[in-house]
Amino acid sequence: MPNKLPLKPRAKAVRATEAQSIDWLALWAISLGICAVVIAAIAFFSVADKVGAALVLIGTAALIAIILKGSAHGYL
Repeated sequence: MPNKLPLKPRAKAVRATEAQSIDWLALWAISLGICAVVIAAIAFFSVADKVGAALVLIGTAALIAIILKGSAHGYL
């Protein structure tokens, strides 16, 4: 038994101005977090500095939190 095709198209064309843009601040936060993990790993495995590695991670997490919180409130 043949099926009828729908009368309306299922997908709509989206104009370039209506497309969602990249959230650059979130991308920055992710890249900063990855860099902090790499720097903390270098500090931990090369010098065995547990406190320094923890401070790098804590400081980066605090910086990311402050920037994203400020962006959510409209300060940036």
